[in-house]
Formats: sequence, C-alpha cells, structure tokens
Amino acid sequence: MDLTRHPRREVVVGPAGRALVRQARKAPGRAERLMARQTDKSHLDHDEEAPDTHGALHVPAPGEGAVHGGWHGRRRTAVRRTAVAAALAGAAVTAGRRMGRGPVGV
Repeated sequence: MDLTRHPRREVVVGPAGRALVRQARKAPGRAERLMARQTDKSHLDHDEEAPDTHGALHVPAPGEGAVHGGWHGRRRTAVRRTAVAAALAGAAVTAGRRMGRGPVGV
C-alpha cells in the first residue's frame, strides 16, 4: 500500500487493528467500554499523582522539563516482546509436532 501516492483518511494496521474494527462495527458501545477500560488499565499510571499547576498553556513549566507520561517505558516493552517471542516459538514447535515433524534439529 502506497499511502504517499494514494492517501487515505484511515488505515487499519495488523490483525489486532482489524479485530477492533470488526468489534466496533458489531457492537460499538461495548467496544468503546472495553477500549476505555483497557486504556485506563494499561496506559495510565494510577500510582503517581500529578502536582497541581496552572498548566503549560500560558506559562511554561519551571525547570528543564522531562517527558514521562506513566506509559511504563522500555522495561515493560521488553517484557512484552520477550513474552510474544516465547509464545511464537511455542506455537511453531506445536505446529511442527502436529504436522508429524519432530522438534527442529532432531
């Protein structure tokens, strides 16, 4: 797909994205509630309260600034990637056994 030559307003990426679109078409209210719950659970940090400020709209925040939104960072991403890799390896071994082949290298 060449989006630079044929732009589209919306592009759905990957099987998870397609599943979300199907779910939203079949039961939009339920899909919204599930997405809101998942976003609240996995993307927002409830352990750390933000300090009361006037905001940064009219006056910049004091200090040099930092970027941290409570999205858990590299460590959690690395754990997820490792879990996905292990699951894929297990699925490949299982699929090989079902097809009558033994483990690779045997």
